[in-house]
Amino acid sequence: MQQSKRALLEAALFMAAEPLSMRQLEKILRISPDKIQELLKEIAASFASDEHGINIIESSAGWQMRVKPQFAPQVRHLTPYHELSRGLLRVLAMVAYKQPITQSQIVRVIGNRTYEYVKQLEQRGLIRTVKTGRTKALVATKEFASYFGLESEEDIKKFFNQMIAAPEEQK
Repeated sequence: MQQSKRALLEAALFMAAEPLSMRQLEKILRISPDKIQELLKEIAASFASDEHGINIIESSAGWQMRVKPQFAPQVRHLTPYHELSRGLLRVLAMVAYKQPITQSQIVRVIGNRTYEYVKQLEQRGLIRTVKTGRTKALVATKEFASYFGLESEEDIKKFFNQMIAAPEEQK
């Protein structure tokens, strides 16, 4: 029984934690890039309807399934990062929004708890630190962007504005 290439492509996009490149898709599907592109467009078009809560996105890194932005606030609590405290979220928002930002700048706003927050966020792989003189420069990682489905600075700003607007809805 021949496996449906479209179904296999959907399964690959669903299982992948990161965007899949054309090269990766070629290895999985064993068909031409033109045929893969055609299937991706078909799948993306079918998921674009209001009947679906996810969509297929093409980024510079490849193709990926993502939750549609209008549903993210209702399902965000299902992610492994929903348990981030308000302090962690505050530091993460500052890093993502203002990056690169120094740890000392965040300490001036939040206080000495910043050091523990930075350590936890770095351990989770959401931020990266770079020694800069007597302080550290902080930037959001690729994992942060990929996990939260963000690509541009505008996406990051919208994401945190939504979180700030509805913090009580997540509890």
